[in-house]
Amino acid sequence: MRDKDERGNPEMPDVDVSSAVDVESDDSLLCRACGAIVTADRHGIAVNSDHHHTFFNPAGIVFEIRCFRQAAGTIIHGPPTTDFTWFQGYSWQYCLCAHCLIHLGWYFGSADDGFYGLIGSKLLRG
Repeated sequence: MRDKDERGNPEMPDVDVSSAVDVESDDSLLCRACGAIVTADRHGIAVNSDHHHTFFNPAGIVFEIRCFRQAAGTIIHGPPTTDFTWFQGYSWQYCLCAHCLIHLGWYFGSADDGFYGLIGSKLLRG
């Protein structure tokens, strides 16, 4: 069981992403909040025939996401769930910036596949 912080919330693990994250390049995409490298345009993929998607959550909040095969500058948080999934056959988990822990989107996984759906407005071109 994880240790808890002063508010009783599970502490996030310490993550050293320096060796896992791409070196900044012309197509790097950074966390808008802290400037850490998250992924790169070259890791973009089409899911259901498109790279860009617009969805809303149960609270009615609209998200414009971009799909990526890799996002080494993120950590996946929380148990997988299929509740209100945007992609049939995939469960989702929260995807956070590995540096500042801000919510960047979701990781969508199935039995044999997975991808990252990152909120476009939370990314900044490097």
